[in-house]
Amino acid sequence: MERVLRKSLDRNLPALIELASEVQTFLAGAGIGAPAQFKVQLGLEEAIRNLIEHGAEARTGRIEVAIEPGPGRVVIVLEDDGRPYDPRSAPAYDPSRPLAEREPNGMGVHLLRNFMEEIHYEREGAINRLRLVVASP
Repeated sequence: MERVLRKSLDRNLPALIELASEVQTFLAGAGIGAPAQFKVQLGLEEAIRNLIEHGAEARTGRIEVAIEPGPGRVVIVLEDDGRPYDPRSAPAYDPSRPLAEREPNGMGVHLLRNFMEEIHYEREGAINRLRLVVASP
């Protein structure tokens, strides 16, 4: 089995849905357990949905995905050429606030912060690179 899954996605929801099935098969074949598979899928869905919804001015309309299982962890790297955005800079989501007072976005970043072991972001030239690490016991 290939050690790294690499995909180039169109910036749309059907591409994300198609990716989910391939990721599940890949991770199961790499011996990654169900709890870590869930976290990887959640991280991909939240991060890629953000790129789809907020990356309208991206030049290529592509999202590059790499998933690499390793000892005790799975590393996800997402690259795109949309506007710079570091999800670590987003304000904390406050679920205790009444629904009418909450911002319309922010839950996805909240989920990333709670399910990922590590979140790294860098901008290199015109490319955003988001690196997520999921623990895989």
